[in-house]
Amino acid sequence: MGIKIKEVSTIRIFSNDIRKSRDWYKTLFNQDPIVDLEFFVSFKVCGACFDITVPDAENPFSQGGSVGYWLVDNIDTLLKQVEDLGGKIYRGPLRVPETQRTILQIQDPFGNIVGFEAPF
Repeated sequence: MGIKIKEVSTIRIFSNDIRKSRDWYKTLFNQDPIVDLEFFVSFKVCGACFDITVPDAENPFSQGGSVGYWLVDNIDTLLKQVEDLGGKIYRGPLRVPETQRTILQIQDPFGNIVGFEAPF
């Protein structure tokens, strides 16, 4: 008998400046973190944790790799907010007919890549 996969529980990014990253995502998510420590910050976003922590030897800062996608109502509205906060498009927006969604990867001002998607 195999395991049962449920939902995404945590997305973790790494930042060399926890305070600035916290403040940026606090504005983007329009909410306060549930944990706010010197080297670790966590937000609860739609049932999943979005963690920001410092890089180390086993978890170096990098771009790319696996990307989690948050479902939003409107990609254009989100993109405007991201750009207003100093973020930029990393990839997209791309229409994906197979899923009937538009996907977008953004790069925050600290170099992290985060994904969003919205229905057509």
